[in-house]
Amino acid sequence: MTPSATPTRGERLRSAGRSGPSRYRLVAGSAVLGLAVSLLCAVWAPQASAVATVAMVLVIAWGWPAASGVAQQRGGEVVPVHTGIIGASGLAACAVVLLTASASLVTLLPAVVAVGVLACFIGELVRGEGAPARLESVISAVTGVLAAVSSAGWIAMALVHEQTRAGWAVWVCGAVIAVLIAGVGVRLIAAGPADGPRRGAVTLGLVPVAFLGILGCAGTFLLLRVVAW
Repeated sequence: MTPSATPTRGERLRSAGRSGPSRYRLVAGSAVLGLAVSLLCAVWAPQASAVATVAMVLVIAWGWPAASGVAQQRGGEVVPVHTGIIGASGLAACAVVLLTASASLVTLLPAVVAVGVLACFIGELVRGEGAPARLESVISAVTGVLAAVSSAGWIAMALVHEQTRAGWAVWVCGAVIAVLIAGVGVRLIAAGPADGPRRGAVTLGLVPVAFLGILGCAGTFLLLRVVAW
């Protein structure tokens, strides 16, 4: 008798979230959950937002090399240098937002980005000439740094809410962000590898939420300025 080609339940569980429709569902679910948690924490307390954002940064740092496909291009499952640079940049941005006045963010956050980007280039220079996927590695690492730093915008939104109690501004910006995430998320999924580890799929869902954190922060400030005017 010919063995059945139907996958067993164990095989289906092992492959869930790695390829095909299940991968897209995991990406979408991660985006929805990430947005919901970020919004709820932003209107709850800055401390809660800081915890949620730090968790987001760590997930992005851990999974972005797999999500972008650069880990596979470099012949491995992880890229420790990228993980370290992305994580350090994101955590530094969170600390800057929590510990400095909002007026200083305009200069300090770009400085964090600049240091992170410089570290990305140095990391590739250290690999030496002829190393595989050098250009792709730089692009992936820089994108990860930008996403991790942008996620700190959620903490800034929480601080604005605590200082002004203008929760409506946070929710309005959150609704706009949800629409933007849908468009950005589709583009990220299309650009990412069609299969890969689950951490890559989870990160693909969280990266749009992180990127648009800084946009939500700017939108909240703008709405409050317009209302005050």
